[in-house]
Amino acid sequence: MMISRLLSSDNDDELHIPNVILFPWMTSLIGIVIYYVLSRYAHGLPTTAVMFLIGATMGYFSLQTGNALAESISLWLGINGEVIILSFLPGLLFLDSYNINVYLFKKALSQLLVFAFPMVLSGTVLTALVAYYILPYGWSFDLCMTFGSILAATDPVAVAVLLNELGAPARLKVHISGESLLNDGSAVVFFHIFSLRFFYQMGIAGVGEEIGWIRGIILFLRLSLGGACIGILFGVGLVTLLFNLNRRLSQEENVIQVVATITFAYLAFYTSEISCHCSGIISVVLCGLTTKAFGDTLLNDMHLTHDFWHITEHLLNSVLFTLGGAVWGGVLSSSEQRFGGMDWIYLLVLFGLVIAIRFLLVFVFYPCTSRIGIGQSVREAVFMSFGGLRGAVGIALALLLSAEVFKATEESDLFTRNQYREYSEKMFAFVGGVAFLTLIVLGPTSGPLLRWLGLVTPKDSRLKVICNYEAHMKQSVLIQYLELLEETRFQSVDFGIVREHVSPLQSITSEDLNTACERYQSNNPGNADQVSFQRASSSQLLGTGRSSGTKNRQRDTVYDFSVSLDESAMLEERSIFIDLIRQEYNKQLQSGQLDSRSFIPHNLLRSLDMADKNKPLDDWDSASSQANGSILVKKGEQALHSYRAQQGLFRRNQGDKDFHIIRTRVLQALSFIQAHQSAQDMFKKEFASVNNNTLSLAEKAVIDESRIQVSKAYGAINAFDEEDVKAVKSQYVCQILLHKSASYFRTLASNGLMTEREANEFLDKYDLELRNLRVSAELKTDVTYKSISSCKIAPILEE
Repeated sequence: MMISRLLSSDNDDELHIPNVILFPWMTSLIGIVIYYVLSRYAHGLPTTAVMFLIGATMGYFSLQTGNALAESISLWLGINGEVIILSFLPGLLFLDSYNINVYLFKKALSQLLVFAFPMVLSGTVLTALVAYYILPYGWSFDLCMTFGSILAATDPVAVAVLLNELGAPARLKVHISGESLLNDGSAVVFFHIFSLRFFYQMGIAGVGEEIGWIRGIILFLRLSLGGACIGILFGVGLVTLLFNLNRRLSQEENVIQVVATITFAYLAFYTSEISCHCSGIISVVLCGLTTKAFGDTLLNDMHLTHDFWHITEHLLNSVLFTLGGAVWGGVLSSSEQRFGGMDWIYLLVLFGLVIAIRFLLVFVFYPCTSRIGIGQSVREAVFMSFGGLRGAVGIALALLLSAEVFKATEESDLFTRNQYREYSEKMFAFVGGVAFLTLIVLGPTSGPLLRWLGLVTPKDSRLKVICNYEAHMKQSVLIQYLELLEETRFQSVDFGIVREHVSPLQSITSEDLNTACERYQSNNPGNADQVSFQRASSSQLLGTGRSSGTKNRQRDTVYDFSVSLDESAMLEERSIFIDLIRQEYNKQLQSGQLDSRSFIPHNLLRSLDMADKNKPLDDWDSASSQANGSILVKKGEQALHSYRAQQGLFRRNQGDKDFHIIRTRVLQALSFIQAHQSAQDMFKKEFASVNNNTLSLAEKAVIDESRIQVSKAYGAINAFDEEDVKAVKSQYVCQILLHKSASYFRTLASNGLMTEREANEFLDKYDLELRNLRVSAELKTDVTYKSISSCKIAPILEE
């Protein structure tokens, strides 16, 4: 038997203990690769199901190899069952409970209690009857009840993500997530009771307990109510601590708050499960709900907290499902007890009956659940029946039982040891198989069912909302374009190129243009009169004119010549100015103005690293020398050209190479100019006297040094052919506007105005346009991109 051999003491001396660290991080690496593949080629496939399958493959071959990874898997399988539960479940459950809508949860509590206790117990009994009378393995009824309680725990993660993506109603989300949270707790309570009875049946002294009805009810109340009380106490303690950690502007204190949340989650589970012998799951769930209800607004940095917990959830889910898959694959590969053809048939039969039991229970209790709490419709009941996926908790309980059976039978006779270990391995194979099938079959099909049942926002009305968003986005991008035209560095831009590569501008009308001009004028009242501005802008948009380059900066500063130049102050302020430039480069990277895939950011940031505050600014010369002489850049350019030549993208002629160099130098100069001018404005704003807007001679010297560098950058641009420069600037404007378009939809999604799936469709579209723009820009070719807007807005402006 696979688990027995892996965990036998004979192997202890052969295993290299430091290898234990390899499995979780190798799993994390595999998870990164799986995410990349699924996000691009199979979006509907659940990541956890794929990780389980990969784990099964690793476990299947682990006994046949002697490498470090196989040893690491063996060490992980040898971990005590309670340690597995303590390691994974608190982190997974706290986030689920914290993310729930507390108000709706409270209103739906009566329904959720029906889902979580009577329905779970009924499901446990019916599944046990199937295992007892249909599966031909001779399991005792108590082992069948233990098996039924494991399969009663559902996983809301995959379905909850789907509900958020498709914009399902909040009531359905509460039904799915709330039921899962509570039935996880009740399933574990029933698991504790029936596993104790099963261990008692094994006849091993000191193991298990004979629990009758009265004792069972008392134990159930102690586990559930005791766990709830402990969870509430820890939740109140955590809220109190968050209330006192009130230095919102202290980043370190914000980190401490996040540390406090995970600390209390794990301590609540440990205290309840190990110290007080109550339900750790119920304790963590109530701790999370209490924190959500009373401490949500006390978090100094909500984004930091949510990001941390999502990272934790991803890591724990990846390792747990891969570990469960490894055990499952190992069981299937066991030469002593192979999972044969008839076992697969019984697995499929069990899978079908588990689904049928779920449907039966939901509709048997429907007359009650539809009339209490927040109510329930028939369509919601159908989806709840279909969406009862098995996941993390079931896998963890199956691992716990296998480990505990192995531990309990270490001193038993050979027949007893082999018999009960065979039972636990076979049971784990069925639990893993059902979990995998629900994730791989029910998970991807839940989305179409949700739409078919009409539980998502109606398509036509939602499209009208999306059309409205697109219209506003187009105006925002158009105004951004007008702002760019007012910058000196973009005095020469070809709107034909811009409109060709920026899909939001492909359908602009004269009405759109006039509206954008009016809004821009209202936001910039210091410019020329509105009529002349609209004429100039319209002329520029149609490619018949040039921008005025009259964008106003802050009012001119004056210099105090009454005070002599302070050399030490100039050194310090030069250092500050360098930091301001670095900050501007980072802003350009974040906004997409600087292409992180190119060598330009490397050159610019490296030039600042080389800057010496004891000497005048010379970062343009440093950046230019980096671009001209960097081995990394040269090798990168050579590799880029070689790759394109191999792919047949273009012929490696001198003209292509020259334009690539021109494009790199011009883009570097444009980013350099923008960073220096923004840094100058910020420097003047922060150092000028509040009363008379006066700068000292030291501050003037630093700004003059920056201006000299900017003039050199302009000189570098002017050294190239005007048409080439115009093409590069136009492509650069396209890049900025496409990132602006993407940023608009990212903001909508973060503010809850769009679902993640809706926003991702637009983000994928603009990502494709940016990649196509990059290819066409580097090849100096004209590529036409068709707008794939979800609605028809207006005809393209006549040229």
